[in-house]
Amino acid sequence: MPVATSSRRRKTARQASSDIEEDQPTQKGRAQDDEVDEDDEDDAPPTRPVKKEKAAVKKEKGTAKSQPRREDPEDDEEDEDDRIDIDNFADQALTKADGAKIVGFCKDWNSIEETMHQPSPIISRVASAMAEVAGEEAQEGLAELDRIMKGLLDAQALMTGHSKVLSDIIQSVARGEELTNATDKYMELVDEMNAEYDSKTTRQKYMKNEQYVAFKEAIYEVDHSGHAMPPITDFIPREDGDESDDDDDVVMGGITQEYKCPLLMTLLVDPRTSSVCKHSFSGAAIQDMFKNTRGSLKCPAAGCSKSFTLADCKPNPDLARKVKAHERRQARQQQDSDAEEVID
Repeated sequence: MPVATSSRRRKTARQASSDIEEDQPTQKGRAQDDEVDEDDEDDAPPTRPVKKEKAAVKKEKGTAKSQPRREDPEDDEEDEDDRIDIDNFADQALTKADGAKIVGFCKDWNSIEETMHQPSPIISRVASAMAEVAGEEAQEGLAELDRIMKGLLDAQALMTGHSKVLSDIIQSVARGEELTNATDKYMELVDEMNAEYDSKTTRQKYMKNEQYVAFKEAIYEVDHSGHAMPPITDFIPREDGDESDDDDDVVMGGITQEYKCPLLMTLLVDPRTSSVCKHSFSGAAIQDMFKNTRGSLKCPAAGCSKSFTLADCKPNPDLARKVKAHERRQARQQQDSDAEEVID
């Protein structure tokens, strides 16, 4: 048959002698490999159970992550050993690095002390207004304001003392001194500071305080406008421990407040005060003086040799209020004078 004959020819052509010789060992090797593979397959676990086992391991890992870790009792014992016994923990010495932190505390005390300066001008203005009112009640009110002012200054001194104590501690640490009981040392120094301040007399506490002097000047000026206040010691009785009133270091006189502009020789309007020499001028007059210059000029006040710029002249609202009060007193005195002339 044609189909059979064609099939034999293809088979005969494929099986050449060289090919047969080369193929025999290969076929034999394959047969041996097949035998080995069959043996290995019998010994090796099936493929699917291995995959299931891996999946089970992954599942166990995922479950372990989702569940909270159980603490080992031995770990708890180690943590307890590492904990600090606060009750029996010894104080540690301050280091130079701690000094930087203490500086921050000093600034806080200073900030509080500066804030406590703000009520002083208000108390002085109230005292000035009260001094214009005659009568026993006004005198009692002034005495009460005097106590309030002194109490405010006492509190300021306390703030300053705390800051000074901390500064002393910082300097001690910077010198390399060992300070382990910082809290006790701090309280000890504060107590010493308070005791020292309490031992001072009234004059020693307040006679050189600018705020208290300004308070007394505001009261004195009501009835003595344009005149310098006498020494502050005239208003503070002498106590045991005070120096003699004749001591030049103790006697402090007031400063005459000038309400006239040195440039216009009229009452100050919108006063500007030089931060260099403390002389005051009307705002428009001093601006006109510096109209053609940006540098510094000599102070126009008589007897002053200092120089300043326009930027050195700052608005002085407190002086502006004093000028208005001065005008009111001048007007009242004029009315009283006119009334006396009519009666005569």
